[in-house]
Amino acid sequence: MFMGLMARKRNYKPLVVLAALAAVALVAAAVTFTNITYWVVNATRPPAMKYPGVDTTVAGGRYAKVSYYFDSANGYNITKISVIGFTGDPVNYTDVIRVCNYYGTTSVVATMYYRGIVDNPNSLARYVKAFYVYWTDPYAQPGTGFITTTNYPQSASVTIDPGQCATAGVYIRIDPDLPADYADGKTILATYQVDIQMTIQ
Repeated sequence: MFMGLMARKRNYKPLVVLAALAAVALVAAAVTFTNITYWVVNATRPPAMKYPGVDTTVAGGRYAKVSYYFDSANGYNITKISVIGFTGDPVNYTDVIRVCNYYGTTSVVATMYYRGIVDNPNSLARYVKAFYVYWTDPYAQPGTGFITTTNYPQSASVTIDPGQCATAGVYIRIDPDLPADYADGKTILATYQVDIQMTIQ
């Protein structure tokens, strides 16, 4: 009787191997089909846009200016902000640029990012001891940029409701040792990039 039971025992190893091979074959086999999608692209104004602040009208715009141009190489609209610092005296502009949500129907969250120096003519950037852009209305800290050796890569975020604006200012400090030839209000000491990222809520 013991021998009879032994004779009925079967070897299932070949079946397990075949099942594994079949599973591999199913994974390796692929069914490909095409489902057509159409992507329609339209255009409108962005919900939030940048506008000059009231500091650009002080003293006939002598100390702060805002202009715009299109960078065709990268496809970006660039806002250029020019501010004048006074050697040895910290200068704080509180209303240089405004980000306004005039075209949106929902809130926009705006955050500024300091990307660093993009232009340094005559190696004069070493005379700029502080360049710090921050939200002034609503007031939110931190700002972005640098003050002496401390870098601030990202500002606080502000929420801009439809029909509202957020105002940004800049704090700058110029080394009093800047040679007088360069302290003419026309010589560019450095150009810094600050990106304003806006997220629709």
